[in-house]
Amino acid sequence: MNPSETPPLVLIEWVDSGQPLAAWQWLAEIRNRRPHRCVSVGFLIQDDAQAKVLAPNLGASDGSGDFDQASGLTTIPTAAVVRILCLSEVSAYSPASDAESAPMRQAS
Repeated sequence: MNPSETPPLVLIEWVDSGQPLAAWQWLAEIRNRRPHRCVSVGFLIQDDAQAKVLAPNLGASDGSGDFDQASGLTTIPTAAVVRILCLSEVSAYSPASDAESAPMRQAS
């Protein structure tokens, strides 16, 4: 990833295996199971034939420059992806200059 470019913000729908059931079960009593439907949102920092990697958090280590760090990575196997939606670009938000956000601020 080129540090000067912010990765795209995406929503990925995907399927995952269910959590293993620890207890012994009689084969005749096992109900049909299916994969779990999942949805994840984040910055797409890897997109290849093996995996889609999302980072919900980006950081600029110098405090104001380009993003050069990520945390909270989620790796999704490409084969498990149902669909990817590109989310609209988020505009810069400055609470100090946004008059409409004033009612949401709480008194100290």
